[in-house]
Amino acid sequence: MFRACPDAGPTGRRARRPGGPATLERQRILVRMLRRAATIGGLGLAVTCAAATAQTGDAAAARAGDALYVCADPGDDRTVDVGAAICDAAPTDALTRRLEPDNLQLRQGALVTGVSAGGIAQAAGLRAGDVIYRVGGVDVEDEIETTARLSLIGDRADTVVNFLRGGRPYLVKLRRP
Repeated sequence: MFRACPDAGPTGRRARRPGGPATLERQRILVRMLRRAATIGGLGLAVTCAAATAQTGDAAAARAGDALYVCADPGDDRTVDVGAAICDAAPTDALTRRLEPDNLQLRQGALVTGVSAGGIAQAAGLRAGDVIYRVGGVDVEDEIETTARLSLIGDRADTVVNFLRGGRPYLVKLRRP
């Protein structure tokens, strides 16, 4: 038997905002699919609202506070001319624990420790905690390489910057104004 929480998706997670990914219609469709699968396979599925919310809430809270990367040498960060302060990134124990279960990536690169208001980095959406690992198609291993590659960003063409946020890969395009 499958019992969905009135305000939760079929996984037991509460919807973050109305009309978001766990809309009522999607819930109904997924509940029907799960009931059909349970009937066909003879499975007995039971989810209680309190248990599902507690499990997902505790896991999310534990993960939200864990920094995945820190500066290899605290206090040794430099400000780059694109409006970001960076340092050599070093993985934490939290990253190594979550690497396999959460399918996260481990990369060498430069950790963004701060972003200047009005800078190119802020306009592109970079944030403190991001790890830059590739600039313009070239892998960078530390803050020195990253600084050198970021200084080559021009005003006539976009430069793609690949980075990790929360252990997951993203990219932005940077161009000088």
